[in-house]
Amino acid sequence: MNIWLLLVAAGAITYASRVATTAVLPAPEGRLGVIIERLPAPLFAALAAVALTDSAAGIDDWPVLAAVVGALAAVRTRSMFLILAAGLVSHALVGWLVGP
Repeated sequence: MNIWLLLVAAGAITYASRVATTAVLPAPEGRLGVIIERLPAPLFAALAAVALTDSAAGIDDWPVLAAVVGALAAVRTRSMFLILAAGLVSHALVGWLVGP
C-alpha cells in the first residue's frame, strides 16, 4: 500500500473519530475535562520521540524530524488539520530533498 495513502487514511480516520466524539458526547467538565484537553500534546510528543530515535538513541529519519518540526510550527493555530498538513508538507519536502 502506498505510504501516502495510508497516512492520509489514518489522518482521516483520526479526524473523523474526533468529530464523531464531539458531535455525540457531551464535553467533559471539571478536572477530567482539563486532563483530556491537555492529553494530545504529551501523547504526540512521546510518539514523535519514539519515531525519531533508533536503538542507538540517534536521529534515524530526517523526514520524520522535519514533520515534527513542521507540526510544532503549526501548533499555535490549534487546528488539527493545519498541524497535520504542516507535518505532511515538511515530511514530503525533506524526503524529496534528502532522498530515500
